[in-house]
Amino acid sequence: MFLRNLKIIKSSPGKSSAAWTKKKSIPRVLYNWFLARLADMFPFAQQKQFFYRAMGIKIGKNVQILPQVFLDIFFPELITIEDNVVIGMDAFLSCHEFNPTEFRYGPITIKKNALIGARAFVLPGVVIGENSLVGAMTVVHSDVPANTLAFGSPMQFKKLSK
Repeated sequence: MFLRNLKIIKSSPGKSSAAWTKKKSIPRVLYNWFLARLADMFPFAQQKQFFYRAMGIKIGKNVQILPQVFLDIFFPELITIEDNVVIGMDAFLSCHEFNPTEFRYGPITIKKNALIGARAFVLPGVVIGENSLVGAMTVVHSDVPANTLAFGSPMQFKKLSK
């Protein structure tokens, strides 16, 4: 299913980029931006996770978030990262998107033992299954089943052997 579990706010043409203010306050978004910048300055996982959790992101145990990762500052509370996950450098997890006449947002869930490759782009409303791998520079626009490699553009799947 394409982009499941999304909420949509309709807007007049060209005004969708302002629609997020109906759901979030500007000071809160600025606060989240500040925390995200602080998190990126620290090299150690525990220090980074302190700031990400303060933003509202749910993070499990043994999670590695590499440098320059963008975790949504508008809706960080919609991101859930389970245990033993690695998120590669420059990956982008966005719980929101703007279209010409609507603003969409939805949760992102990364299940246990998943790996997100460098510069991968995870769109809103996506679940990445347990033991799954997302290749570098992959745009994840739909759910990734458990024990699956997702790669390429357009995204393709290959079942991983146990």
